[in-house]
Amino acid sequence: MTRTRTATRIEVYPVREDSRLLARFARPRPGQRVLEIGCGRGLAALTAARARARQVVATDLNPAALSALRHRALSDGLSVAPVRTDLARGLRRFDLVLSNPPYLPTGRNARDPDRWENLALDGGPDGCAVTARILRALPSHLRPDGVAYLLVSSEQSASHLARLRSGWRRRGGVVRTVARERWGEEVLSVWQLSRASRRTRRATPGTGGRPPAPRPTRFGSSRGAGSGRRNAPGVA
Repeated sequence: MTRTRTATRIEVYPVREDSRLLARFARPRPGQRVLEIGCGRGLAALTAARARARQVVATDLNPAALSALRHRALSDGLSVAPVRTDLARGLRRFDLVLSNPPYLPTGRNARDPDRWENLALDGGPDGCAVTARILRALPSHLRPDGVAYLLVSSEQSASHLARLRSGWRRRGGVVRTVARERWGEEVLSVWQLSRASRRTRRATPGTGGRPPAPRPTRFGSSRGAGSGRRNAPGVA
């Protein structure tokens, strides 16, 4: 896929189909604490704040994203705490965690020279680098009875995604696909992840839902220039 540049730079990932798909799951119960990792415009965080979560924290490394979110929250009278950090470093545990990480496969020679552009798009050689980092760190930021929602794409390596799902299960967790939508040649999915109790694992052997969606013929990612989508949430 060729990345084309435009005359006008978009500093913060605009709200697109993947953001809207993830935001459907930003429905905390009253009193819950919510974290959005790599918030971009912070649609999931704002949605959770409207649902009157006890606390909403949104992280990003892009200062423009955090500034935009702060102004929007203030304008809407919502309580959201923007935090500039790498993924969720330095934060405690939450009841509900959501993330739409960069997932565009990017080789070393294909990285965008613009720091924020590359941060927004670069999912590593197979698109799974940031996804894998989030899953490794998730147990440190998810309460024992908490739930996380993670957006993945058919643009990523299907075999690597399968290994990530298996790894989460081996560590005693439950993962299942709770949403799947096709956009052109791309399939977007949302994984629901939880830290199952021993009792739950005994009662529901093999829990984990369906495997990742079949990888369609590639015709460029919806995060590329082909659909007018340039940036992704700023996580490193």
